[in-house]
Amino acid sequence: MRSRQEFTEIIKTLKEESYTYLNDLFSGCPEEVMQTMQYVKIPKGQAILEEGTKCEYVWAVIDGEVSGADIQMPGNVYSFYEHSGINIIGDYEPFAEIPEFQKTIRAVTICDAFRIPCSAYMKWMRRDRNALLMRARVFAYTLAREISNERKYLLLNAKDRLILYLIKTYEKREGNESFRYGNTQSQLAQHVGTNVRTVQRSIRRLAEEGFLSCRSGKIHISQQQYEKLKEYESKNLIHS
Repeated sequence: MRSRQEFTEIIKTLKEESYTYLNDLFSGCPEEVMQTMQYVKIPKGQAILEEGTKCEYVWAVIDGEVSGADIQMPGNVYSFYEHSGINIIGDYEPFAEIPEFQKTIRAVTICDAFRIPCSAYMKWMRRDRNALLMRARVFAYTLAREISNERKYLLLNAKDRLILYLIKTYEKREGNESFRYGNTQSQLAQHVGTNVRTVQRSIRRLAEEGFLSCRSGKIHISQQQYEKLKEYESKNLIHS
């Protein structure tokens, strides 16, 4: 980014609410940090953050949609999210001094974004109380939501837990082909947090309802079935 003026010209094209938020957030950003920032276009389907990779950049996604799934408890998937609009992603780990990203986030659509090296971003946060407070508010809100979602997850029945897990696993697949779950039912039960017999009943029920197919003892999920699972999730599960 050559100058703050270039940044301002880019965000002026956004909706008023988005422009105001970004203008406020970056109002105290040091010039040397602004100069490290790059404006990029992210292709649909590309990973922006990848679980287990080194934290190199913080991203401000200003247009487009991103989605991902967190695994915050061993074997238990309890937090799913999908955002559109302004999203600052990739700064949780640097704030916590964790060297690797803990989640994978992909572009659902073509996205426009600013990316800032983590070291420059943290230098900015140490100097700018306003930006730090704005991010702290987001962290506090997100933590409260995650705690609420975790409690809700623990109250879900086995079928609904299985739906969340299959959605998360489907979204981590590579390519555009239909998904085949290759692990054993015992491993699946461990991930979902129940026993094998209950998982078997849940699989049969989901197959009868058209959410998945069973062939040669393995779970298969097509794009259409995935969309049906997502629709069920949005209407009935954690974020409903």
